[in-house]
Amino acid sequence: MTHIRIIIIALALITLNSCVIVKKFETETREPLIKLSPKPIVSMQDEYIRSSDGDMIASIPVGWFFVDLEGKTSEGTIAIATNNDYNLTAVFKKIPSSTELDKNFSTDKEYGIAKYSYSIKANKTGGACQLTSKYGLIEAGNLKYGVYKYSNTGGALTARTAVFKTDINNYYEFTLIPTDIKGMSFPTEVDQENIFKSIIATMKY
Repeated sequence: MTHIRIIIIALALITLNSCVIVKKFETETREPLIKLSPKPIVSMQDEYIRSSDGDMIASIPVGWFFVDLEGKTSEGTIAIATNNDYNLTAVFKKIPSSTELDKNFSTDKEYGIAKYSYSIKANKTGGACQLTSKYGLIEAGNLKYGVYKYSNTGGALTARTAVFKTDINNYYEFTLIPTDIKGMSFPTEVDQENIFKSIIATMKY
């Protein structure tokens, strides 16, 4: 089985498998605001991915590469990137617009997008997936991102998601997911957080 097929399966498992119940968080409480430095914490590539509408760009760390998934991705997927150990994967997606999503943004801005994004994941698992954080907000200059963490391994592995809305009313989602492809040890939580924030620091919309 090729690494491409393994990544497809791993990402499907992250999204679709039933999750082990972990600590629940009150959905109306929030993490403290994070103000992000415009300079990434880790070294980033000069190459950028761009949405089809040209309203979002982002870069990935040095040593990572974009994966050609041969059109076998879920709806809205813009790009998928991974590191050389295949143990951490970044997924960039456009969130389909809906009346509910627009209402969430109108009511609660980036927090509202985050709640909607997580609800989609939870619905795909019959509500079994659980948040491992409160909803939060990251400010990077004049850009804002709703953020949250979730797990389907009882908290052993944590995926991180950032969401935002662009000036032309498109919604996007970036998720950093630990992936067990080659049986390698995972980057530490600190390293994963630094990579997550560094990718966000390169985003423009």
